[in-house]
Amino acid sequence: MLRGVFADGGTASGAAIPGYDMAGKTGTANIAVHGTYSDSAYVASFIGMVPTDSPKLVVAVVVNQPQGVVYGGTVAAPAFQKIVGWAVPYLGISPR
Repeated sequence: MLRGVFADGGTASGAAIPGYDMAGKTGTANIAVHGTYSDSAYVASFIGMVPTDSPKLVVAVVVNQPQGVVYGGTVAAPAFQKIVGWAVPYLGISPR
């Protein structure tokens, strides 16, 4: 997993939650249709954990056939941020 995806210029920089050390990975894949990869159907994903060194929470977001923008960092990472932003205080996970 990568810490850099949350940094400015990273593929999921908008998913960062200030004060938390997190790691994650974006994904974008063509869907196989009738034995070949589609040029127009995708799966976008983001999986991340918090805190990085001793994870207490792991969240995976998978979006099947997103419309318009298809990249995991753009489509799935914002949902990750909302879920984790709610979950960390609920679960009592402290910032760094």
